[in-house]
Amino acid sequence: MENIEEKAPNGSIKDPGFDSEWSRKRKQDVLDLFSVQAKTYDRDDNLIGGMLHHNWCKVTMKHVGEFVKNKDKVQMLDLACGTGFITYNVAKRFNNVEIDAFDITKEMVDQAILRYEKEGCGRHIRFWVGDAEVSYGSEKYDLITNCFAFRNFANKKLAVQNVFDALRPGGMYIIQDMTKAEKGPFRAMYLFALKRLLPIAARIIGIRAESPRYLYGTVLLMPTNQQITDLLEEVGFRSTGSVYLSSGMGCIITGYKPNNSLKDIQNEDS
Repeated sequence: MENIEEKAPNGSIKDPGFDSEWSRKRKQDVLDLFSVQAKTYDRDDNLIGGMLHHNWCKVTMKHVGEFVKNKDKVQMLDLACGTGFITYNVAKRFNNVEIDAFDITKEMVDQAILRYEKEGCGRHIRFWVGDAEVSYGSEKYDLITNCFAFRNFANKKLAVQNVFDALRPGGMYIIQDMTKAEKGPFRAMYLFALKRLLPIAARIIGIRAESPRYLYGTVLLMPTNQQITDLLEEVGFRSTGSVYLSSGMGCIITGYKPNNSLKDIQNEDS
């Protein structure tokens, strides 16, 4: 696996190109890593992350709950669903949400399906293997969640454009992911822990060395909240917002597709 430690982007987010060599290599790294890690992914997350992602999930669920409240039916896509952690949390909390979910790694989707076979929630959820950087429909969903995956997209603008296209007018996009504090002493301590201490913990637990190295690299490459909200607004989202979680280790970023067309919005802004 190629070392992807690079300087985080400055200014606006630029896509390297869907067919670029870097993008193809990045995508293959994702497939190689998560196909092997899939069966122990949830266990490893709980051990390494100290259950922190459960607290972040509660914040995501709060945003979902506020959006779906008083709606008869909401069509949702859990984009890059992984093992279905967010999918399942939405399904067991909100009966008015119909859910689709896909991930680029077949083995992760297999684990998501197994989660429902074991735990069940009396809901029909449609899973499939798919790529966030390939169009998956026009105005099909009211809500799209994208958790612990935005870092992995090589072409982030393309992925965001696909989300915008797939949302119905008035629809909501929620990004929840790991990131890093932008300044202050905690940033240095956190990045040191990710780079130096996490590999030691991973080795003790029995996680492949590639996993903490990849995690550190993607956290470094994660754009700032402001850069991401700027990207959302560039594509056409409005009423964007963002917050850092756990002193900057995580983030929640939201945006809404306007009820009027992007062309109308561009005319208003000009």
